[in-house]
Amino acid sequence: MFIIRNALRNVGRTKGRSILMGIIIMILAFSMCIGLSIREASSQSGKAALANLSVTAQISVNREKAMEKASGSSGQASKSEMIANMPKELTLTQLKKSAEASSVKSFYYTLSASVDGAGDFSAYSSGTSSSGSSATASFTTTAASSDSTTGATASSGGDDFKGGRGGMNMGDFTITGYSSDEAMTDFTDGTSEISSGSMFEEGTSDMVCVISSTLAKYNGLSVGDTVKIANPSDSSEKYKLKIVGIYTTTSSQTAMGPGMTDSANNIYVSYNTLNKIIKASAKTADDGEEIQGRLNGTYVLGSVSNYNKFKKEVKSLGLSSSYQVVSNDIQAYENSAKPLKNLAKYAGYFLIVIFGVGAAVLLVMNIFSARERKYEIGVLSAIGMKKKQISRLFIAEILAVTIVGAGAGGLVGALASKPISTKLLAASTASLQSQESDSFGRGGSPGGHGGPGGGMPGNSTGAPSDSSSASDSSSQSSGSGSSNANAPGANGATETPSSVNLKVILEMMGLCLAMSCVGGAASVAVINRSEPLEILQSRD
Repeated sequence: MFIIRNALRNVGRTKGRSILMGIIIMILAFSMCIGLSIREASSQSGKAALANLSVTAQISVNREKAMEKASGSSGQASKSEMIANMPKELTLTQLKKSAEASSVKSFYYTLSASVDGAGDFSAYSSGTSSSGSSATASFTTTAASSDSTTGATASSGGDDFKGGRGGMNMGDFTITGYSSDEAMTDFTDGTSEISSGSMFEEGTSDMVCVISSTLAKYNGLSVGDTVKIANPSDSSEKYKLKIVGIYTTTSSQTAMGPGMTDSANNIYVSYNTLNKIIKASAKTADDGEEIQGRLNGTYVLGSVSNYNKFKKEVKSLGLSSSYQVVSNDIQAYENSAKPLKNLAKYAGYFLIVIFGVGAAVLLVMNIFSARERKYEIGVLSAIGMKKKQISRLFIAEILAVTIVGAGAGGLVGALASKPISTKLLAASTASLQSQESDSFGRGGSPGGHGGPGGGMPGNSTGAPSDSSSASDSSSQSSGSGSSNANAPGANGATETPSSVNLKVILEMMGLCLAMSCVGGAASVAVINRSEPLEILQSRD
């Protein structure tokens, strides 16, 4: 108590020095508070987004492993060897086997095919002016089925592996069949809705469909009308579909390139309906000219821990190493979280610099302060105070000034942390986008076909669907470009919450006290080297 009381008195007697040191500590505390709050806000935002992330996963062919297997020890392989070693896409039975894993909350799947219009039914194209003119855009039809289906008869190869691998013939339209209402995520999340008629029943085998309002208007169609679709390889092979619903969508998806469909040209049917068409085509058409489909399965896992668990469980369920589990949600999260991670990293560097500079400044200040107070040290020693007690007195003075200065700096830092961290996050996001653009060698945004949120590159038929997410229509492709709404920065993160909580305050006080201890060590060193008699004798 004697030490503390005298320390406070000394602080009052040396106001100039104490105020100067207090200002320095306040500035350091303010800087540390900003850095710590940015790190904490980034961490909290990332953890919250990760905890709320609704994770879905797909099983895709591990093409890299297949190529390595084909190359062997030579490290080189011919194109034919690569194709021969490329595993086939999984059947519905195999996909359902993996769905038995305990980490899977639900499972849904889609079947997609490409078809032509027949009769007066033509695909919408922004380049044509009348409904009767020839359309060059592709058209997509989508079908939904119930989980009672036991198998899939459609081939499931991609465009890269035609000839024995189920390569699709591209028509004016793409038709996709959904296993359930859950699979139609654009309708469940409100992006699309039925504006006329109704959605077909889950699991139906009836030849019914749902089309977009744009396509309906383009062809002069309404609910109850019948449209005809044809095999792209054999125009004489036709199928009738009755329109039971017309939908509108807020999706801005448009045609994305050669062979890709405008989103207005998407037709939705039940999985069982499309499966029936594909079976009928296999019986009617010549081998290789039948309507071919692509099967895709999506596993709803919910959390990252379930995703990691699922990757282990599928192996125990017999999934070959030729296949891999991928999640577009996690990939989207990691991409969108980059600005937060960069901000936290730079904040850490900033803290290291501030601590080093602060400790050095306080060290120098305390060395000069202790030398200026040599006579005081000599007097205290002469009246019987031990060097340990004198050292404690000096350290107590430093700590008293530190607590006041750190408190003031922390208060100002708490008020300023949110706007500063928000601006820094915006700058970090802009810098990241600039780096991504530069990697393409052009000034524009790298989005479009391959970037997160830039379309649906994983669509197995090369056709985007404006009322089904990429993860729904490309569950066996290497990437679908889906994004999770809960991911930080998924919609362009430009703000991070202020996180000056008890943890930040304690960390800031701890760092300030650590700096003071470094500075106090200089005073202790000067005191321990001092000889009281020499000090008193040397005084003029």
